[in-house]
Amino acid sequence: MTTRISQRKEKKRQQILSAAVELFSKQGYGISMDAIAEHANVSKQTVYAHFSSKDQLFETCIIEKCISAGLELDLEHESRAAHIVLREFGWLFQTMLLGEEARNAFQNTVRQSGTHPEIARIFLEQGPIRNINRISSYLDLLVKRGELPLCDNTDSAAMQLLLMLHGRAVYWALLGFDSGEDAETRRDYVYSCVDLFLRGYGYPTDRF
Repeated sequence: MTTRISQRKEKKRQQILSAAVELFSKQGYGISMDAIAEHANVSKQTVYAHFSSKDQLFETCIIEKCISAGLELDLEHESRAAHIVLREFGWLFQTMLLGEEARNAFQNTVRQSGTHPEIARIFLEQGPIRNINRISSYLDLLVKRGELPLCDNTDSAAMQLLLMLHGRAVYWALLGFDSGEDAETRRDYVYSCVDLFLRGYGYPTDRF
């Protein structure tokens, strides 16, 4: 009985999240909780039973998007070579940024940051900062293992890598244009960014 109740609750939660992701992406933070409830086919009370505020719902949407994109890798327990791990992360990261929902979320955040500063704060904390911290923590492990002897600031290094990974494809897409790069070209670019980054910080060349 308890299991069935839990399953129903989780199903409702996922309905709400799916509706919220779609509406936040298309209409921005100004969308009402009533509209989200209607789109999710649940009552407004049900929405608030799962999420105490629109801020919390928006924050959860960003986190869930990262999880669904595969970015929540368990980097602390990775046993694979660093270049393999970061290449995989880089490809997933750039692919997520190119998705319609991610692009719309970014553009809406910038557009509405003047009237809804809280949306920019949440987006920054749960998007860029979360990814910077994740990569920085992984780089800390590599430094401790002696694999990045030239890296003395993993936070800055993480920022460098993430910005490189955007590439032409993401910058063009954020402005509404197609860079014309196919998947193979994008993958080659991502891999070259990771390899250049690691070599710059002294990663052993015999690991590649």
